[in-house]
Amino acid sequence: MGKNKHKVGDYRTPVIFYSLADDGFSPEPNSESKTESFKCLALCYSPSAKDYVIMNAHSVTEGMTIVIPDTRGEFVPDVSMTVKIEDYRFRNTEWNVLEVVPDLEENKYIKVVLGAVG
Repeated sequence: MGKNKHKVGDYRTPVIFYSLADDGFSPEPNSESKTESFKCLALCYSPSAKDYVIMNAHSVTEGMTIVIPDTRGEFVPDVSMTVKIEDYRFRNTEWNVLEVVPDLEENKYIKVVLGAVG
């Protein structure tokens, strides 16, 4: 077994994952109704070179990488979701989930690559 990459104390920034509401109804034309799916603490950091490749494939100019604890199936993020990082520096930024990378060795965390919504 490898050494654990992230410790519980590393998760300090609150994040909220949103998904499309099940009813699919919104009073505004061409708008999407979103519902809160999951809230947790995350480790947030600037994207790596590999993450920038993913961002470029999605034509995203601003990105963020977050790591969240693995809930062992209780919550699994996917690319249809958006994320709100609860930090004053990102107060007005909504992020699309671009890629989800699970920790297949130890099932301790999930890395999520985010791109800012236009």
